Amino acid sequence: MINYPKATEIQQSIFIGTWDDKIPVYHVPSMHALNQLIGYMKHINSLNGTVLYRGQCELYRTVSPCILRDSELKDKNSGQLEKVIDAFLKDKDIMKLLGFRKSQLNGWLLYEKCIVEAVLQHYGAKTFCVDFVDNHWTALWFGLYRWDSDNNKYVERDIWEQDTGTEYIKRDIESQKKTLPKQPDPNSVTLTKNYIQELTQIAASTQQDFNALYNNALKRLYGKELSSWNQKYQKISEYNNAYEETINKLEQEAHLYLFLYVAETNADNIGGLYLGDNTYTIDLRKALPSVFLRPSSQHGWIVRGRSEEFDFNSRICCVIRINVSLVKTLLGNGKLLSQENFFPNEKVDQGYKRLLERQLDVDIKSKYKRIIPAGMIRRF
Repeated sequence: MINYPKATEIQQSIFIGTWDDKIPVYHVPSMHALNQLIGYMKHINSLNGTVLYRGQCELYRTVSPCILRDSELKDKNSGQLEKVIDAFLKDKDIMKLLGFRKSQLNGWLLYEKCIVEAVLQHYGAKTFCVDFVDNHWTALWFGLYRWDSDNNKYVERDIWEQDTGTEYIKRDIESQKKTLPKQPDPNSVTLTKNYIQELTQIAASTQQDFNALYNNALKRLYGKELSSWNQKYQKISEYNNAYEETINKLEQEAHLYLFLYVAETNADNIGGLYLGDNTYTIDLRKALPSVFLRPSSQHGWIVRGRSEEFDFNSRICCVIRINVSLVKTLLGNGKLLSQENFFPNEKVDQGYKRLLERQLDVDIKSKYKRIIPAGMIRRF
């Protein structure tokens, strides 16, 4: 069971609609709004699993493994992936490096295959896995920086670039506006029994026409109700107009998207692998030795469905949208939030080097068999 946010006001976060028909999308205007919304989602899902993050430059219809995104190449890529995993399992040196010779793990084929596929995914291969992190700063970075294949590096996005994927948000702005009060009906105004008695006494003692007194009293009462209604109507109208104006302003700038995913970690955990009902969830820092530096730099996790048809959307509890300009301010230029840190080269990341030494198109001296096809793992 996944709990979605129900609060409409979370440190001025703005509900703008739903993604995938049911998953709430909030625009956050500040770091306080971001932190509280994340904390809120962790709290209400504390019994359901661990909330992980995925930052994206674009909003797609689904969160899915990259191997499934091209239906025409799926079978080819799947067959290639299977061959590479089998080759890994026959490579004694890489098996030893991955720690598969530990007595608790030795010979457990499911574990070995899951970890090998997770390693390949994390270092750029197309697999049935999806990358997540448990640090939202890291996730924000991946939404702020876009891969530039021409220059082989990540580049910071411009705040005025065209937003992509907003058509997948089902807008529900009207539901967040306050309801305008209905104008009072003059025919519905009535006087109290005591007031009518007072008018009767006045008419008798002053010899005035009771009907005239009665009608004038109705007019005065209706005038007060009409004045009160007009004040409320104006106030709510101004609020709704300001709300709509705010929403329109938010659309004028590029955004990034932060997906909050509830991982199945309320399950047996062995060597960093959580055996959920529908997924295999891997904390890479537990599963891999520290010679693989990238997982530690990125706070990396991997999730794989037990079946290819697993719907990752089904465990996403919230989508957070943030202005690119705000994220630029929040992250700044610290080296911990840089490509240099998140993607250390093979001279620093020895696990990465061991992978590249086994790839066909890499000009690194190697004593190992080239079991990884050319281009499977991206080289920075």
